[in-house]
Amino acid sequence: MMDWQIKTMADRSEQSGTLFNPGDRIACLVYMDEEAGELRRIDLLEAEAGEFSLPGELLGRWVRLVVEPDAEAKNAPATLQSAEDFFLSLYEGSSEEEVPPEEKQALRHLLALMLERKRVLRVVGSRQLEGGQPYLHVKTKRTFDVPIVPISASLMERIEDSIGELIL
Repeated sequence: MMDWQIKTMADRSEQSGTLFNPGDRIACLVYMDEEAGELRRIDLLEAEAGEFSLPGELLGRWVRLVVEPDAEAKNAPATLQSAEDFFLSLYEGSSEEEVPPEEKQALRHLLALMLERKRVLRVVGSRQLEGGQPYLHVKTKRTFDVPIVPISASLMERIEDSIGELIL
């Protein structure tokens, strides 16, 4: 399986151009750019996020605190943190009854597999081959029901085409 390297946080706000400084709270927004047909990520100061108008459907949102560069190096690599944050944001505001679009289900599935390899998520119970697989998020002890999606070449192409600038 390939690893997607989710882009790390920008160094300045997409809205105002203000450089991020240690202690700033940054809102990371992932959305579908309908015009380009790609997923995009925008980083803003948290205070600017409420007034920012996304040019597409919001798929994920999380907030990160900017830390000193040497403190960041002691923590998990930023790309892994971004992938983890993106995975968690795919479940925010979703009800259990809601069936997300196929691409969103596939993103949940593929990110879960990647994060399982990195030991961020752990399979709960026996491995399932269809339906849904429960995963435990090790840090928060929260369980996620991840849909098992057969990944066809055409679905993979659609996902890779749509995630565009979100990955390196």
